[in-house]
Amino acid sequence: MPRETTSVSREDYLKVIWEFVQDEQVPISARLAEELGVTPPAVTAALKRMTRDGLLRVGRGGEIRLTRKGRSAAAHLELRHQLAEKLLTDVIGLDWTRAHDAAERLEHGISPEVEALLLRRFGKDSSCPHGLPLRGGLARLRRTRGAVSLSEVPPGRTVEILCVYEKDPKFLQFLDGRELRPGARVRVLHREYDETTTVSVSGRKVYLGKPATSRIWGREVTS
Repeated sequence: MPRETTSVSREDYLKVIWEFVQDEQVPISARLAEELGVTPPAVTAALKRMTRDGLLRVGRGGEIRLTRKGRSAAAHLELRHQLAEKLLTDVIGLDWTRAHDAAERLEHGISPEVEALLLRRFGKDSSCPHGLPLRGGLARLRRTRGAVSLSEVPPGRTVEILCVYEKDPKFLQFLDGRELRPGARVRVLHREYDETTTVSVSGRKVYLGKPATSRIWGREVTS
């Protein structure tokens, strides 16, 4: 059921809009309402407030564009979330499949001092447990390492998994059980008419539907 306006913070909106930008999609109100589980009037009201605060602009066609201020704020929120994930997995030992949801709660308590210490501890060039680099996310992987979704890789090619979709713990558990983690090498064997894809990982065959292959990104390597 859609939530009330007050249950979704400005930070929630910024992060979702930033995710669309990172995925090279233009966010619109309907997509935000669906992703956040809120009503369209709630989204409209939130966007008006964020426009007033100089974080974004809404075009005539309904497309949402972050301003420089909005992009900076969203990128910082992403960084704080990733640092929380790394603290949970690398230091505390939380399973990587559960890190995203736990970080959603922890990230709000990270002070600037703690953030600086975590950056020093992990290094600014490190990645989150799901393979996304600190600062830049999927867009940076596409730009610097040629990342593409597994659904785009032709049969006969081998890819190294760079990152995976992090917001669905059941999906991550599915991947973990099949050794489909960042760093793994996967050979695409066959793709059916319905886009079900057969891959080989660690010497065994795995069958993946389009919802899975579109949530795994990698780069082609020489097998």
